[in-house]
Amino acid sequence: MERIRELIIQGKEIVAIDYSNLKEAGMIALAIEVKTFIMKTDVPKLIINSFRNTYITPAYVRHMESESVAIKSLISRNALIGLNTPKMMILKGFNLLLGTDFRAFATEREAIEYLIGEPVVEELKPIFNS
Repeated sequence: MERIRELIIQGKEIVAIDYSNLKEAGMIALAIEVKTFIMKTDVPKLIINSFRNTYITPAYVRHMESESVAIKSLISRNALIGLNTPKMMILKGFNLLLGTDFRAFATEREAIEYLIGEPVVEELKPIFNS
């Protein structure tokens, strides 16, 4: 299963990142891959992430804090799904600390509509399997 994919929805390119079901080491390894992927071009990206069935550890948060600075300018909008209340609190702290505006959504459709800035009018197939 590819954990980093590019999708085209209503003419807009979106990077889909699937952290679902990963443990700490896998999440950090994927975050390293994501940084490399994002830095391949200097074009700001629309990003959707799935954090279903994950546990956000202090080591993962520290890694993201230190590594996100390098790619912050390359993230136009970042939508996250699969966040429970503790994960939303971590996201709020992350946004405050780093000055980002990453947003959590209950559904993929809501996240995509935020990313593209308009209602989804085409058929939207599930992005993440889990």
